Amino acid sequence: MENYYILRLGKELRRNLKLFRDSLYKQYGNPSLLALEACIILGPADKQEALPFVDCPHLPLSTLGAASYQSGHLHLPVPGTPFTKIREQLETDYPYDGIYLGEMETTFPVEPIMVKDVSLAILTIQREGELITWNVSSEKHLDSGRHH
Repeated sequence: MENYYILRLGKELRRNLKLFRDSLYKQYGNPSLLALEACIILGPADKQEALPFVDCPHLPLSTLGAASYQSGHLHLPVPGTPFTKIREQLETDYPYDGIYLGEMETTFPVEPIMVKDVSLAILTIQREGELITWNVSSEKHLDSGRHH
């Protein structure tokens, strides 16, 4: 079982990204496009009940105009280093800044996406052979106007 701190995207954006990933799946047939929820992975987490208080990254965030493949993941890159402070507060790290899409090795142009709403959460992934199950827990909404 793997646990990650993630920034969970707002419900409307998650829904739109699911439709986008469904269309990519129809085009490429890669099952990883359907395996996990689209989210911003912050890094490995110790499984714990209570999430720590952290500062919200400055919102809104915008992705670049192309999907990128890096460290085994297809993602929509977010330019700069907007997650450095929150990763320091969580004592974790990850090799890229962006919205996870899948594990397909490709790149393609895409309209930039605005991220206006995020929650800190824990993503638990369990792999049994080809079967991947996941769960989001301990979700806490982050307000970009407030600092803890």
